[in-house]
Amino acid sequence: MAGVAGRKRLRSSEHAVANGAAAASSRIRVARLPVPARERRHERLVDSSTSAAGVSVIGSSPEGDPPVEWRGRGSSGGGAVLVAVDAALLDRAGELKRELLAFSRQPRYDRAFSEVLARHGGSEVLDEHRLMMLWDYFVLEHRLRGGRTIVEQFVDAHAELSRQEREMLLGWRDVVQGPFEVQRRDGPALIVVNLVDDLTYRVRSNMGTSVFRQMPRRSFLITRLVPVGEEWMLSGPTSVLRPAEREVAYRLAFEMSMRTPEAVYRSPEKLARAWEMQRADRQRFVGFFGADLVLVPGDQAQERLNRFHEFCRDEVLRTTPGAARRSGGVAAPVVELPLDLVESETVAMIYDEEDGLGFYAEFGLVEEAFADPDLVRRRRYREHVLSYLHDDSVEPMVLRRLAERDPDKASVLFRRLLRRPRFDWARDGEELLRTVKAAYFARVPRPRVSPVSERLAAYAGRQ
Repeated sequence: MAGVAGRKRLRSSEHAVANGAAAASSRIRVARLPVPARERRHERLVDSSTSAAGVSVIGSSPEGDPPVEWRGRGSSGGGAVLVAVDAALLDRAGELKRELLAFSRQPRYDRAFSEVLARHGGSEVLDEHRLMMLWDYFVLEHRLRGGRTIVEQFVDAHAELSRQEREMLLGWRDVVQGPFEVQRRDGPALIVVNLVDDLTYRVRSNMGTSVFRQMPRRSFLITRLVPVGEEWMLSGPTSVLRPAEREVAYRLAFEMSMRTPEAVYRSPEKLARAWEMQRADRQRFVGFFGADLVLVPGDQAQERLNRFHEFCRDEVLRTTPGAARRSGGVAAPVVELPLDLVESETVAMIYDEEDGLGFYAEFGLVEEAFADPDLVRRRRYREHVLSYLHDDSVEPMVLRRLAERDPDKASVLFRRLLRRPRFDWARDGEELLRTVKAAYFARVPRPRVSPVSERLAAYAGRQ
C-alpha cells in the first residue's frame, strides 16, 4: 500500500512549447494515500543568485524609452478610496513600515518565524538578503496559527490609525514579487514590468528618488512591491541585476511561474488564457487516452504519462504555425512521478475540466468499494475510502464521479463507512463533501496551467 509524503501538488519543471503568444507550464496534482497530504500555501521566496542587504548595484545603462502604460491600483473593495501618491504619503508609509517591523520583533512571534525559517532551509542556508525578504513575507503575508497576519494584528493594536492608514497597511498583504525589468524613469517614479505577470507597475520609494539612480533602464530588480495609494512602493531588500544578467532574471521568473501560479494570474488576460490552454490540454488527453479518466497499473503510470507528453508536444508542433521554430527543438517534458505513487497497485489519471490533471493512488480499490459496498467491511478497503474522503489531495469531483455511477450503492457505502443509517447520497452527499473538504471550497478555482511569455518560453527552450 502506497504511503504519502509531501504535498498535494507535484509542480513540474517541464519545458514549455511556444503556442502563439504564450507557452504553458503544467502543475500536476498527485494524491498519495492513505496518509493525509499537506500543502503549504502563499509561502513565496525568490531565491536570487545575487545577495544584498538593501540594493546591490551592478552596472548601468543609458536612459530614455517611449511611454509605457502602467498598472495602477485599480478599484478596491469595501469602499476604499485610492489617493494620489505624494511625498507626505510616502513619508508616512515609511514611518508605518518601521513601526510595523518593530512590532513584528516581539518575542511572541519568535516561534512562528523559526518555523517559517526552518521550512526555507534555516539561517545557515539563507544569506542576509534572503533572510530580509523572508521576514518581509512573514510580516505581511504569513498567516499565524490563529489565521491572521502580523500586519492585521498591528492594525488592530493601533486604534489611532486613520481609515486611510488602516487601508494602506492592510493593502500591503497584496504583495507583488518577482524579477522586474526597468523600463524608464517617470518623474519621481520608476516604470517596471514584472516578468511573471507581464504587467507594468509605477513604483515609488520611501527612501527618495536618489535610489532609482542605482536602477538603470533594462536592469532587473529582484524585489517586492506593496500598494501605496494609486501606485506601488518597494518593500524589503532589492537586488539589481545588469542587463547582461537577464538569464538569471528569466530563470527566477520561470521558476516562480511554476511554483506560484497565483503570481501569473494577477493578469486577467493570462488567467483567461490559462483556462483556454487547460481546456485544449484536456482535449488532447481525451484524444490520447479515449476518456478523461484512465486507470493503469502503478508501474505503467510513468510510461503512459511520458507518452502523453510526447503526444502533446507533437500535436502542438503540428498544429501551431511557427511553434517548431520557437521551441528550439525542445524535448517532450519529463515529469517524474513519486516512487510511492508508481508502487501503487493502480493509479487513476483524471483530467477534470476545472481541477485539471491529477493522479490518484489505489483508485482501483476505492472504485471496487463503490461498486460493492460490502467490501468496506474489510480494513484495507475501508482505510482507502476514508483516505479519499478526508485527504485534502483528493478533490470532491473524484468522489462525485464514483458516487454518480450508482447513487444508491454510494448511499449504502457511506451509511456503513460513517455509521449513519439514514445517509442518502442524493440528499446528503454534497453537504458531506463541503464539510470534510471545506478547504477546497474556500479556494477560488484556478487552472493548473500557467501561460508564460515568449521570452520565458524561449529561455525554457534553451535549457
